[in-house]
Amino acid sequence: MSQTIEDPGFKGRIEGPLKVSGTAVFAAETPMPGLLHAALVQVPITCGEVLAVETDAALALPGVLDVVGQSEAVAMLRRAGVLNLILQPQIHFADQPVALVVAETAVQARDGAAAVRVRWREAAPVPSLEAGLADAYAPDMAGGRAKAASLRGDPAAALAGAAAVSRARYVTAVNNHHPMEPHAVVCAWTGARTGVQLEVHTCTQAVFGTRSVIAHALGLEPEAVRVVSTFLGGGFGCKGQLWWPWMMLAILAARRTGRPVRLELSRGQLFTLAGRRSTSIQDLAVGADADGRLLGIDHQVLAQTSTHAPGYADPVAAVSRLTYACANVVTGHRLVRTNEPQPVPMRGPGEAPGSFALETALNELADQLDIDPVALRLRNIAPHDQESGLPWSSNGLADCLRQGAERFGWSQRAVRGWSEGDLRVGWGMAVASYPARRQPCSLRLRVEADGTALVQCGTQDMGSGTYTALARAAAEGLGLAVEQVAVELGDTELPEGPRSAGSQVTQSFAPAMAGAIAALRARLAEGLAADPASPFGEDLAPEDLEFVDGAVRRRGTNVAAPWRELVRHLAPEGLEAMGEAPGMPAEPGPTAMGFGAVFAEVAVDPWLGEARVRRLTAAYAAGRILNPTLARNQYISGLIGGLGMALQEETVSDARTGRIVGDSFTDYAIPVNADMPAFDIVMVPEHDPHVPEGVKGIGMLGHVGTAAAIAEAIFQATGRRIRRLPIRVEDILGLG
Repeated sequence: MSQTIEDPGFKGRIEGPLKVSGTAVFAAETPMPGLLHAALVQVPITCGEVLAVETDAALALPGVLDVVGQSEAVAMLRRAGVLNLILQPQIHFADQPVALVVAETAVQARDGAAAVRVRWREAAPVPSLEAGLADAYAPDMAGGRAKAASLRGDPAAALAGAAAVSRARYVTAVNNHHPMEPHAVVCAWTGARTGVQLEVHTCTQAVFGTRSVIAHALGLEPEAVRVVSTFLGGGFGCKGQLWWPWMMLAILAARRTGRPVRLELSRGQLFTLAGRRSTSIQDLAVGADADGRLLGIDHQVLAQTSTHAPGYADPVAAVSRLTYACANVVTGHRLVRTNEPQPVPMRGPGEAPGSFALETALNELADQLDIDPVALRLRNIAPHDQESGLPWSSNGLADCLRQGAERFGWSQRAVRGWSEGDLRVGWGMAVASYPARRQPCSLRLRVEADGTALVQCGTQDMGSGTYTALARAAAEGLGLAVEQVAVELGDTELPEGPRSAGSQVTQSFAPAMAGAIAALRARLAEGLAADPASPFGEDLAPEDLEFVDGAVRRRGTNVAAPWRELVRHLAPEGLEAMGEAPGMPAEPGPTAMGFGAVFAEVAVDPWLGEARVRRLTAAYAAGRILNPTLARNQYISGLIGGLGMALQEETVSDARTGRIVGDSFTDYAIPVNADMPAFDIVMVPEHDPHVPEGVKGIGMLGHVGTAAAIAEAIFQATGRRIRRLPIRVEDILGLG
């Protein structure tokens, strides 16, 4: 029977009332006296060189105070990586910023930006991946966490001898992140000669990383810069990049004017100035014997990167290296530099597009061999990490497949779908996987004299529930109600926490929280044992204390006292402890992964070309779940992202110029309420003794595999295999 994890005591997010009442202050809303407003000056060409930026007309307008461009940046900034985008005259993509105008109001700033005249020399661009194929090159790394190429065994020979081979090209489109909150910065120089000299309120997924980049660019000590990101309205990876030049221009403007400056990007600017998921062209061959056991995999990836930054490649082919048991695997990545925006990680980076190809290929293989797709995967579960040879820390994939199939009703599957009037209905499935990694984390835990607690950590809450997860972890560890715990996040004046990336925050803070609670227990035991008036006794050890119902109790006895009484007596100023947790160990241990299985039901109207996802059932095994309600929300949001990737989301560029032709939600379709299917989430209980506190990340996992499951359901409904995302009206019109 399938199992799941319930959360009967959940009462909502602790920051929820602030958000729904509109009193949560996001970066762009930060109030500062004398605040100026900024607007960017952008150029329309995709390749060339700026010859002059003429500012006289702009500076003559009412309210306009300054224009900051290349010459000002060169005088005030160090040369540092992609900051060269504002330090050099070269134009690398359409709508590249070349200056920033500051004024008393936002309207005046925009008028000033429109009045700036830019003269340039245009050059022939590389407008698309296809146009630059002749100069494709192989990077060393993919995604910063995997080698770009790999080889084990003899894949060519294995594929040649296979009883069945699926060999095809799979294409995924450019996707943009589009969090609800656009990028923004409000910055001010304090005028201090020591301590904090610059305060930056911005929407970043890494306050400490952002501080380091700003300090380095300006030649300051990191402690001289304070970065604050109290609330984030989503990020999905585009707020994890620490070096966007537009933010530096605003900081320079604040320094030159001596007043705070606010800059907020428009929705259209998010298409070009905040990163994106690159298109991928994947040539994939998968071969198996007559029983469906995999013999060989050849997965080659071609993707776009920009001309102005270090080449970035998502680890798209990494899923083919270790998800399934296969002795003969070759993978590779190549990049093409184009005059288009820079790709950056986007939710499920690598695994999301890579799983579309791999899982679709396995479904094609199952079809060739007349083997149930679930049975094919169960037959090929890897007994250990196929790439490193190390054991799994745990692997719940088989349970996910069985429990997900049972919950979905997979045993009743009609192999070629069925008809409901004019509709054709099909079922599909795919596997999800994502690595479980962690970063160093420090946090401060304090119990006040009134018996309440405070958690402080310099990580961020992107909207995924980090405030609530930390509050709940502290409450459970201290025996308090969640309402008795306050949490402070998103500030470099707090202990340094992890960046919000790669599903790593929860698995990074969980051991730090455990350490802080242990340290508090030890301090409390020491104080009580040394107190001759204490009823807890002199022979008190830390493990003798337990925290329950707002009180501290000696295990196995009736001796207990409320937190507030003990803290007032032992530490009237508050009882405090630090929790420290390391990142990944220097010596590799068992490989930690989260796994899942996604099942989709899709109804297709061949007369309208409409594909509507009716049901998504997903079973996930990702270690100990700290908060099942928040976890369910995370899984569903990932599935929604996968649905958008499968059926809607695509950024289209002019093939002649590389310029984006639709930079609004009018042209870039995203899933809305009317597109939502029925979601059924199964959280498979999994004990993993090899990861701290048994916790793995879940934020990326829900996005992986979803597109392949939907594409397979469409194939079962229509009989047509579609290997390019997104699947559009024209792909299925008239089928079925």
